Amino acid sequence: VIPVHNRKHYTRACLTYLRAQTYPGFMTIVVDDGSTDGTAAMLATEFPDVVVLTGSGNLWWTEATNAGVRYALQHADATGPHFVLTLNDDVQLGPDYLAQLLATYRRHAPCV
Repeated sequence: VIPVHNRKHYTRACLTYLRAQTYPGFMTIVVDDGSTDGTAAMLATEFPDVVVLTGSGNLWWTEATNAGVRYALQHADATGPHFVLTLNDDVQLGPDYLAQLLATYRRHAPCV
């Protein structure tokens, strides 16, 4: 879950890092809270597989994150366990970030 607002270049970079992950089968949810910098068009064109939730500019970071988490929980399949990761759009992830995070969970369940 990634809340965004008018930081198209950061959002593009973050999604590019996620696209390069070695761990398959995860859902990416971007909550675009009323961006006016072309973020919506960029998401539709460059990242059509990303779920985009749209706000009016009044969600701010906390409610945008909460909206994304609610969506993730409502759309999880019946198998588990399920995890929700929240990210800021300015993070830089290595290609094995998700794989390493889940490997850590498996070693130390139920803690990460």
